[in-house]
Amino acid sequence: MHGIPDRFNGKPLLHAWTYRAADGAPLGVVGRYQGTNGKEVVPFFQRKNGHGFTAGAAPEPRPLYGLEYVAKDESRAYVLIVEGEKCAAALQSLGLCAVTSQGGSKAASKADWGPLSGYQKAYLLPDNDEPGQAYIMDVCAALQGLEAPPELYCVTLPGLPKAGDVVDWLQAQCPEWNGLDPLPETDQVRLDNAFREAIKAHSAPVPVEWLQAQDASAAEDWQAPIPLEPAALPSWPDDVFPGSIQEFVSGLAEATETPLELPALMVLAALGAAAQGKYQVNVKPGYFEPLNVWTCCALPPGSRKTAVKNAATAPLTAWEQKERLELDAAIKQAESEHKTLSERIAAMRKAAAKAMGPEFEQWKADIADMEACLPDVPKPPKVWSDDITPEKLGADMADNGERMAILSDEAGLFEMMGGRYSGGIPNIDIYLQGHAGAAVKVDRGSRPPVFMQCALLTIGISPQPDVLRGLTEKPSFRGRGLLARFLYALPASNLGRRTGNTRPLSEDLRLRYEGIVHAMLNAEPATDRNGEPCPHTLNLSPDAFQAWQSFWLRVEAGMGPGGMYEHCTDWAGKLPGAVARIAGLLHVVRHIFRGPQALEILLEDMSAALRMADALSAHALAAFDLMGADPALDAGRAVLAWLRREGKQTFTFRDCHYTHKARFKRTDEMQPALEVLTERHYIRPLPQANKPQGGRPSKVYEVNPAILTGAL
Repeated sequence: MHGIPDRFNGKPLLHAWTYRAADGAPLGVVGRYQGTNGKEVVPFFQRKNGHGFTAGAAPEPRPLYGLEYVAKDESRAYVLIVEGEKCAAALQSLGLCAVTSQGGSKAASKADWGPLSGYQKAYLLPDNDEPGQAYIMDVCAALQGLEAPPELYCVTLPGLPKAGDVVDWLQAQCPEWNGLDPLPETDQVRLDNAFREAIKAHSAPVPVEWLQAQDASAAEDWQAPIPLEPAALPSWPDDVFPGSIQEFVSGLAEATETPLELPALMVLAALGAAAQGKYQVNVKPGYFEPLNVWTCCALPPGSRKTAVKNAATAPLTAWEQKERLELDAAIKQAESEHKTLSERIAAMRKAAAKAMGPEFEQWKADIADMEACLPDVPKPPKVWSDDITPEKLGADMADNGERMAILSDEAGLFEMMGGRYSGGIPNIDIYLQGHAGAAVKVDRGSRPPVFMQCALLTIGISPQPDVLRGLTEKPSFRGRGLLARFLYALPASNLGRRTGNTRPLSEDLRLRYEGIVHAMLNAEPATDRNGEPCPHTLNLSPDAFQAWQSFWLRVEAGMGPGGMYEHCTDWAGKLPGAVARIAGLLHVVRHIFRGPQALEILLEDMSAALRMADALSAHALAAFDLMGADPALDAGRAVLAWLRREGKQTFTFRDCHYTHKARFKRTDEMQPALEVLTERHYIRPLPQANKPQGGRPSKVYEVNPAILTGAL
């Protein structure tokens, strides 16, 4: 329950250490991410929206790791000081009071060592290398400045390898220990005794010169910058859809040179449009999920979103046209008959207006009988729309079996929801009800009433990323759960890297995809006891349910304090249901020609849905970060791009503002961007220059050399 990403720059989280205040309240987390391409140690101390942590060092002076142990140590006899959270945590698992500072061997001076004032002794355990000794020397200098400094002793543990530390020493005593988890309880007494003996035998007062020396170069060294971008997103799975659909999705991505996420989510929405209302998943007794889905894949203009949408929706459009042609003759005949009878009724009304007594009553009866004979004009079925108002959406759903889909490569839907035609008042009820499959009852005097028992709405959109920025601030969007209903993808744009020389999508793939979608559209729903249409029920196999239940428990744990989904519990709460819907769609696609309702959803399709859910989870975290984007971070990225482009080693506040005056109208608007870059070790202020003649000095900043050398 560490509350930080499970992956960072493509590397999985190996371990996390939580910094706590004296009362145990969490202050931040340091995560160690390790992959085949090395490791990264990343601090997460920056508060977001009043709770939770994002990447960023703790404000200076930084808290020590182990403050809760210091607070409980009433004797104040001695404290152990090591380099690194891993070493401190190992000693803490033996019940010892051990601390360290955040930021590595070059950041001791940035920590608040004040809580150690009043200790009788401090035992310092340096790593067996020059940086380790330099760190301990910096600690000595800091402790000497305390109001009641402890006596300082240096401990040289025997047998340490080059660059070894106390964890290496403990592992030599306990080879089966992995060096990260708490030491085994069965060995703790033995290891505690051995460690105390080593302290007695190998400690000595620190050299006098250590108490006087301060590494002058420490202030000149830089810490590794903390990335401004969110952690790299995982690769989108290319094996989730059954055979022909996966081939179509992959082929469409290749033909259009678009990220796989775009055709995957648009096709998923098209499948939802074809299957919704005809099938439902019985996850467990009393719990059913419909098969409609909401997808949102954000990409910049020029990414060929229209081409992908057209290919994904082509079978829906072709089916609508086919049905319209087949109904054309019946529509024309009904319209003609309706018109003829309407004119005859009009003539009868004129005659009735002149009649009196029994004759008038007879005319009334004849007119009522004639109106009862007016034929209903068939309406061609409509599966989807690109741009539609909420009012027209409700009417179309009522006319089309209580089902409809909105599939668009633009972001007009959010404007509709936000109240484009309702004076800026959000109008989202029909959308929320349509996602849940709820009953709809709208009776407004200015429009015909709309009544639906189980309204179902599928949405597939691909807006520009900038459209998502700030959506969490829209009235009702977050608070009523609208944004929580979408399955998001934020793929990296490949603009500027496309070849323009790809093979078109094969006709065979297009026809196979169309055949499956048409079969889903032509499938007949079940009927209830009253003969009314209702969805077929799809049941989970025992293995599929067990996999779903395990995932549900994992998501539930991730919604707790410090969990992966702590900041988007509204979205995560709907994720297991979305997984059931996706698994149901995959099952229907796989068995559409055999009758999906006669078969259980097997582990194969549930596992595929879970693989997609893992990717969707990472994208959702990035999407909610973007929707609630911090303007200071965005501004910091713009300034950083300028520094890299110009190769700046130093720059003045005035120069920076002049360059970005179109973005920052006033100087105070730029200050947060520079604060972000300073906090994350990209820049740092230099001492103020003397006042120049005739004007005020402009603040000067130094740039981290790693930015200019390409190390970042």
